[in-house]
Amino acid sequence: MGRHETYELGTAIKITTILSVASPTSVSITIKDTSNVVLINSVAMTEDTTTVFSYVFQSNTTGLIGDYIVIIDAVYGTYTSRAVTKFTTVDNDL
Repeated sequence: MGRHETYELGTAIKITTILSVASPTSVSITIKDTSNVVLINSVAMTEDTTTVFSYVFQSNTTGLIGDYIVIIDAVYGTYTSRAVTKFTTVDNDL
């Protein structure tokens, strides 16, 4: 998920990250809504390959419209690499 995407509320959103170094100790994801409320906090992502990790986030049909912040932490021993991106939700009644 390197680019800004827009989704209707109620959509299952697959968030994927591609790491430049294989086999991290762990990769986790945090998602915050438009009010900066943490919806998921440091949840382990699925290892698709040694450098590709993903997580499927089910947005709520009654969720907030706007920008959601996605924080991905890849840990390699004592070193943590953090990526921050966002996606936008829109009304599903458009």
